[in-house]
Amino acid sequence: MNEAVAATRGISPRDHLANHRCAVARRSYALEWGNLRSKANNDVTRRRVFDPGAVPEGFWRRDDVQQSLTHRDVGRLFRLFLDEFADCTQTQLALLTEHDRSDISNWVRGARQGRVSDIEVLTRIADGLQIPDQARLQLGLAPAGPVDIKVDLAGPWHFPEEQVDASAAGTAQPEQVHLAICGSRAPDTDASVIDAAVRCLARLVMSRQYKVSHGPVGVGIEVMTYIADQYRPPDVALALGLFGHRNVIHDAKYVIVLGGSAGTRTEIDLALSMGKRVIPLPCSGGTARRFYHQAARDKRLRQWMADDHFAALNACDDPGEDFIRIVEHLITTDLGASE
Repeated sequence: MNEAVAATRGISPRDHLANHRCAVARRSYALEWGNLRSKANNDVTRRRVFDPGAVPEGFWRRDDVQQSLTHRDVGRLFRLFLDEFADCTQTQLALLTEHDRSDISNWVRGARQGRVSDIEVLTRIADGLQIPDQARLQLGLAPAGPVDIKVDLAGPWHFPEEQVDASAAGTAQPEQVHLAICGSRAPDTDASVIDAAVRCLARLVMSRQYKVSHGPVGVGIEVMTYIADQYRPPDVALALGLFGHRNVIHDAKYVIVLGGSAGTRTEIDLALSMGKRVIPLPCSGGTARRFYHQAARDKRLRQWMADDHFAALNACDDPGEDFIRIVEHLITTDLGASE
């Protein structure tokens, strides 16, 4: 507005000049504020670019992190992640794992159940944080890379050994551990314990690449079916159980027993006569419990096993996680002693 127009409206030249200066100041302020907002948005965008691929593998091997993975405790895992990587925020975690910011906050604060069983949720978290394959296995997920499980139509399912030129390496490959998984859901067994043990044994078999023998029905085939359904490894199209109790345990060195009835007892007797190592989970009930009590009275049935290890089998607070830790320790200790 010029001075002539201002005069017709009763505005003095001084007021007109003041108004003009205010208008200029407002435009300048608006322009500066726009620049500040643009810079802030750019800063936020830059902060959002957190590269989970740069997370060192040592982080995933930490004991507290592995415990979180094993128990699928997402709340604790996120807290450990945020504490370790200060440049990652809850908002960034939400973006990476495809969750609402409020979901992340509730997990971190403990306002939401930390343990998660939904495979899709766990998969989004594992993919978003680029969790390495060994840690994915602990979380109960299939590796991101190929894991080849073959089906031997003439015998048990097994994981193929790595193809290594023994002559070039100068040493022969160690023999692959072979398990027979025996047992069934008989009337006097504990279904919830067997459920937990099946899940955990599946992860142990996957992570340690054990060979597995099992019958056409029973807990053994449940473990392999769980692997096929949950881990979804390539090249697994069918489960072929071995017929005949002797065939199930013939090539195995260790016999894992969950629940079971008369047929499982026959497999245990055959295993003992052939010098196999029998590892029962007594809290699963059935034959496993009965054999454990028998072995408690007759140490000859467990002479390969230390007394404290044997006692630990009957003191599992978590019948899945504790049992597989004992199994793995027994196998590792036994193999080390036989070398």
